Amino acid sequence: MNEQEELMDSLLNVDLEIIDVVRELREGNWDSISLKDQVGDLLKIRDEMVQKLMSLKGDEHSCDCGHDHTHE
Repeated sequence: MNEQEELMDSLLNVDLEIIDVVRELREGNWDSISLKDQVGDLLKIRDEMVQKLMSLKGDEHSCDCGHDHTHE
């Protein structure tokens, strides 16, 4: 598995963890400060992973899906 694939796998795991924590918050009527902090921390980690993934891709706009992802 290359570095991009590892990052994408890690992103999926962080996303699933965020979903689990948000579900816990919802069940607790959004009252848990520690769970809110945990979501904030997980989102920060996720943002950093996305930035690293994008920097690995560089200026490449191809993801092999057949679509042009060029943003102007």
